Amino acid sequence: MPAVFLKSATLLSQLPEGNKPHIAIVGRSNVGKSTLVNQLTKQTALARVSAKPGHTQAMNVYEVDKRYYLVDLPGFGYAKTSKVQRVDFQDMIADYLRDTEQLKLVVLIVDASIPPTVLDQEIFAFLETMQLPIVVVLNKIDKLSKNELAKVIPTMTPIFPNVTFVQHSSVLGKGRGELNEAIEKSLR
Repeated sequence: MPAVFLKSATLLSQLPEGNKPHIAIVGRSNVGKSTLVNQLTKQTALARVSAKPGHTQAMNVYEVDKRYYLVDLPGFGYAKTSKVQRVDFQDMIADYLRDTEQLKLVVLIVDASIPPTVLDQEIFAFLETMQLPIVVVLNKIDKLSKNELAKVIPTMTPIFPNVTFVQHSSVLGKGRGELNEAIEKSLR
């Protein structure tokens, strides 16, 4: 899947024009959004991965196969940014999700190795109110035992109802195919 970094944008007016579909990636800071972009596109350094949370501070736009845009949104909930900056990020994310007509799918990444946070649940509730198609990526499944992994989806289903779940691990190389299938389905 050839992909290129196109641009970073902090305003909707800076996003690419036209009708090309958008796939948005959202999640808490340090949940693995950039790593997922790299794995999804089979490129190790397309999205800059940082061990320090809060690195993504703009809407990073990647063009995939010249067919659609993958938009990596800033992580939410990072406490070491200023209150003003957090509000700006929240507003940018909300504006993008609410006003981008080309948005075909939202990929919500949650850490499968911990219970969903209040922030995870709030962003999901916000997405539901906007009636956006959602796939929940249960990331970092490599940190779970087989027994814990078997309980993940039954535990998550009441919290994130009526969505497709993709179990993902960049360490184990799992979930890429299933996520690509969900993306392709949304593009049809």
